[in-house]
Amino acid sequence: MLGVMNLNRVTSLLLIIVIIGCGNDSSGDGQFAVADSAHNERTIVVDGLTSPRGLVITDDGRLLVAETGGGRLIEVAQDRTSRSLTEKRLPHSLNTGPDAAYRAGPSAISLLNDDIYFIVGEFRGSHSARMFRLGGESEFEPVTPATDPHASLRNRFSNPYDIVDAPEVNGWIISDPGGNSLVKVDIDGNIHDYVVFENFSIPDHEVPIEMVPTGISRGPDNAVYVGFLTGFPYPNGEAAVWRVEDLNNDGDAMDEGETELYATGFTTITDITFGPDGTMYVAEFSTNTKDVFSGGDYSVNSVAHPGRVLKWENGTTTVIASSAVSPTGILATETTLYISEEYAGIVTELPLD
Repeated sequence: MLGVMNLNRVTSLLLIIVIIGCGNDSSGDGQFAVADSAHNERTIVVDGLTSPRGLVITDDGRLLVAETGGGRLIEVAQDRTSRSLTEKRLPHSLNTGPDAAYRAGPSAISLLNDDIYFIVGEFRGSHSARMFRLGGESEFEPVTPATDPHASLRNRFSNPYDIVDAPEVNGWIISDPGGNSLVKVDIDGNIHDYVVFENFSIPDHEVPIEMVPTGISRGPDNAVYVGFLTGFPYPNGEAAVWRVEDLNNDGDAMDEGETELYATGFTTITDITFGPDGTMYVAEFSTNTKDVFSGGDYSVNSVAHPGRVLKWENGTTTVIASSAVSPTGILATETTLYISEEYAGIVTELPLD
């Protein structure tokens, strides 16, 4: 296992609470069924990480983890041994969060044409809000140009978060919470808006709420699906999953009927994924995202207000993992659901029925 890093000094004291799932159901509308196995022990795949997030599996079964706080891409072999794919820290934004104690490095990984690509979020520093290609043990090169934080939000990165391979645009479609958009990036690094989402209103809250797209995934029908965190005050039950498809092949999904509401009733979605059978899984960040980010230590706050992972199938939502500490990345195989629990510094796995 990798050594515990500074962000997770508190985590070792809390892991047993985290993993046994002590029955504290998370956010949402409170009406979701809870699977009998939801509180069962999840198995730790790798620990000692600093803010793990995006997950992918290679063709030969290795799990790759984007360690955003540690600035690394972690490879976990099938025997559970792990290593960094690079000898030095990857590009990252300047320190963020309380007391500037957190870094924002790689947030998501793509495997395309036998190459490894990764994106760095935020918009601070010359290496942030950018896509890179991994070139070797100590080499990486930018794919997209440096971001100008003073330019218009349109047709550029603001805070890229998640990525899906997209042959229809000769590259990728990437969620950008900073621009409330999905952007397309071609293999040459050109960036263009794919769809921009409008703010929405809820009762008893005068200021419109931002959509804030996060997790993005390719669905069984080959359309792109995206989950929404929703902006402050992160209202319960108002997050949703939208279906996105360029129906007229004009290179974007901005025309009428190309975005449609797919599943509703969630709270602070951070990721979505589909299993091989087409079942959709949704990660909800916290019971109380507002309090997690109100100050202090995010890892402590996230244990006090854990999240959960849900299974959505034919309109029925079931809690399958409760008391997950800030789940921000999920990945489903035929037999297993992998969960990156960001402020616990671990990746866990849960058997799927």
